[in-house]
Amino acid sequence: MPKAVFVLTDTIYKWKPPFGKDVSTKEVEAEEGQLFDELQKEGSVFRLLKCDGSRALVEFSEKFTLKGHEHPRNRQIWVGMLEATDFTYLWGNDGITKSLKLKEIMQ
Repeated sequence: MPKAVFVLTDTIYKWKPPFGKDVSTKEVEAEEGQLFDELQKEGSVFRLLKCDGSRALVEFSEKFTLKGHEHPRNRQIWVGMLEATDFTYLWGNDGITKSLKLKEIMQ
């Protein structure tokens, strides 16, 4: 079964003094159909639906929106290797942006 390796960057914006931000980056591996990247209290953020050449079809949680887009009804997006796709979560004690970029697809 095909697997995808993603580079996932989490940026957490503190909404209370001292108003800082924390940035962390990790690699995440997922098989088609697998959930990945758990958010405490909200469950899984992403599900890898399909690998296709140099891109991956990812479904994202209804708690997140595509950064720069107005609340799309379609919760699926193709993530490629060239540039990161940003997702925003605004419902917690802090603001969270998750940046997802495809690193490789393994057969």
